[in-house]
Amino acid sequence: MTLSPLPVNYKRVLSLIKTGAENAITGAEIASISGLDKRLVQKIINQLITKYGVPIVGARSGSNRGYFIPANKAELMDGTKAFYNQLQDEQKRLTILVNADPAIYTELIKELLEGV
Repeated sequence: MTLSPLPVNYKRVLSLIKTGAENAITGAEIASISGLDKRLVQKIINQLITKYGVPIVGARSGSNRGYFIPANKAELMDGTKAFYNQLQDEQKRLTILVNADPAIYTELIKELLEGV
């Protein structure tokens, strides 16, 4: 498999993400250390996963909050739980938006705002 060269900022971000949940680092910490904007860090992490195949996961709760590369299958599965739950929530949101009927949601909003 031939990969395109990793851009400098991608290398900076990847070098800060360590293996093992105990070594998790937050996006804010990566941004602070690298000097990059937090949104750019998130974009780079997404590209490292989707374009380069780096299995970066994130923990949103507990003592090991942040991004890390799983050290084993258990960490990989734990790290994907939050993402899976987010995906389920986004699917619900998408379904509601795709099926929205202006006549119905206009009335719904009026009812919800009644008395305001």
